[in-house]
Amino acid sequence: MNNLIRRSLFNQINLNLNRAGQKHRLSLGIARSGNEEGPLHDLPDFHYANGDLAAPTNKQKKWIRSRANEAKILEEIKSEVESERYKVINAIKNLEDNSINKSIQNKKQKKMQKDALFEKKN
Repeated sequence: MNNLIRRSLFNQINLNLNRAGQKHRLSLGIARSGNEEGPLHDLPDFHYANGDLAAPTNKQKKWIRSRANEAKILEEIKSEVESERYKVINAIKNLEDNSINKSIQNKKQKKMQKDALFEKKN
């Protein structure tokens, strides 16, 4: 029984240690753990004495491709949103212009009707 309790406590402590700082990093809007992105993750691990960088690993190439793909997708979404935004803005302007013109025409018609009524009475 004692061994079971110890094992249970050990598992709980390990789970909490594995997630240490995760909530804080997510609240700041950064990656959930420190090793998901950044220069230590993306850049080559070493360089040669003459300054040349080592060839990127397959995993680094994969990350570069995935980040480029994400950037491309985000750019497409942004352009779609901008085009839809302009369409909505133009539609609102047209509606406002039409409603203003209609209200002006209605006022003119009412005024003409009132004038016609007063002329008949006089």
